[in-house]
Amino acid sequence: MATANRDLALSANGFDPHFTVFHELMAFKVQEILLVSSPYDAYIMEEDNSMTSRIINEYHGLNLSRPPRITRATTASQALEILESKWFDLVITMPHLGEMDGYCFGSEVKKRYPDLPVILLAHSVRDAVIPGQPDTCTCIDNVYVWCCDSDILLAIVKNVEDGLNVETDTTKAMVRVILLVEDSPLYRSQLLPMLYAEVVRQTQSVLDEGLNEKHRLLKMRARPKILTAASYEEAVEIFTKYRQYIFCVLSDVRFPKNGTLNEQAGVDLLAEFRYQQPDLPLLLL
Repeated sequence: MATANRDLALSANGFDPHFTVFHELMAFKVQEILLVSSPYDAYIMEEDNSMTSRIINEYHGLNLSRPPRITRATTASQALEILESKWFDLVITMPHLGEMDGYCFGSEVKKRYPDLPVILLAHSVRDAVIPGQPDTCTCIDNVYVWCCDSDILLAIVKNVEDGLNVETDTTKAMVRVILLVEDSPLYRSQLLPMLYAEVVRQTQSVLDEGLNEKHRLLKMRARPKILTAASYEEAVEIFTKYRQYIFCVLSDVRFPKNGTLNEQAGVDLLAEFRYQQPDLPLLLL
């Protein structure tokens, strides 16, 4: 009888109205990635493991939607030419590109395509900070460190998607938000892949076993979003905007507050959040 009633709920074209809201979630998907790296950097990443095959395997292993395609460029000028002829959802650049550094390249990209996300992926913390570039440089959306693990690419892709989808998805379906406060590119690069893998696994574990594969993928769109902040003020801004949807907060102890590195910023931040929302789960890292 339950099956019959469910079948009656289907529209003439077989569309199940129970899943309408899930079709509207995750409207922005990263489908095309431009990866800009010198031949040496590309070789190192492929030596660590085949990047393309790993990201495809990770998508399939976690039963996620179609993985993005990666287009490679070896110089900044070649990358800018490619951008003129093809649309991309995300640009990932290494710090050293020969004729210009990653920040200068990011600046050129932002001049032409202001809304295109640009991520800097470095081999070390030292390379993640280029002399003369301020920490608040708007030409780079985020900085990560390659830790010989291509799982970071999945985390980068999902974090970009979460940042662009969170406002719509929280409004339409009250999707929950996990806030990670960490200013270190290295620790952020280590934590995000673990967080995303666990969130996906936990979400899959609570899905109804009776769902078919299509409906499971649709419901996966309602998994908690993960947003990152690198300063006290940025964390407060995110918390204030999405307060009713915040699921939990994970925070480092030391990060910038009022423009300077503060040894107690994490303690102060979580104390403020506890005052505003006493039952919110908080974790000091």
